[in-house]
Amino acid sequence: MKASRESQLRLSGKLFASFLKIGPTTFGGGYAILPAIDKEVTERRGWLGSKEMSEITALSGAAPGGIGVNVAALVGYRVAGIPGLLAAVAGITLPTIVIMLILCGAAAGFSQNRYVQAALHGIKPTVVALIVYAAVRMRKQALNHSLAWAVAATCLVLLLFFPISPLLALGIGIVIGLAAKAAAPFSQSSKAKPEKGERRSL
Repeated sequence: MKASRESQLRLSGKLFASFLKIGPTTFGGGYAILPAIDKEVTERRGWLGSKEMSEITALSGAAPGGIGVNVAALVGYRVAGIPGLLAAVAGITLPTIVIMLILCGAAAGFSQNRYVQAALHGIKPTVVALIVYAAVRMRKQALNHSLAWAVAATCLVLLLFFPISPLLALGIGIVIGLAAKAAAPFSQSSKAKPEKGERRSL
């Protein structure tokens, strides 16, 4: 029991260090931070598999709040329980709080500076690229059959061309997923019936 708690505390310390490192190095927040978290958690540290990370990302996107903090919380909890959750959230939020306090203090004097404006114009397309990269990485686990592609395309069209809430798009995905799961036993049983008939005829 004691050894388990010590191991949990060591993992919590590693989680804090990892997310403390990720926080100030990923600009754009939100989905732009996901590739860095994914690489650290699955490739560098090996705490979680890519499938488990994809599930955590999906849950974090469906929950209220910032997706980066949500992912950190779920990863921390999955790796080291409540202490891991607290350590991961503290690690990912602390750099942002410090940096934002510094930026707010300097904003009055540098907001109209042409070099600052030029830097911001360069950051914007980079953030778009990071979001697209995160989507491509998630596609390997999320878009693995025709129904998933149909749901993704439908929700994308609705979000782009109709004034619907993202919450409604998530609801559509949930309903379709539950309906597909409910229909699966029926489709399997219907496939099994001809096999029984063929055995009898033989």
